[in-house]
Amino acid sequence: MNLPEDYVERVYAGVLGKLIGVYVGRPFEGWSYEQITAQLGDIDGYVNDKVARLAQAQGIVNHAPLVITDDDVTGTFTFIRALADFGAAVTPQQIGDIW
Repeated sequence: MNLPEDYVERVYAGVLGKLIGVYVGRPFEGWSYEQITAQLGDIDGYVNDKVARLAQAQGIVNHAPLVITDDDVTGTFTFIRALADFGAAVTPQQIGDIW
């Protein structure tokens, strides 16, 4: 199989984009569009502190920090590791064992 010359850079960019998306979107994961606009208005920067203040005002004391273990991130690296260890014929069981 021939891979493009920039294959490694493409994979790196894809993983980096995923990490950015996971952590920038984390503060309001599960919110509807209506909730986001009602609580935060137009988003023009990082909202972590604003979301933490909203949570505190609502009595939510243990508001989760921005960077935590996340299945979207760990899943990505688990699948890569499983492919490296078992090849293209990797089974769901093998992925589960690595996870």
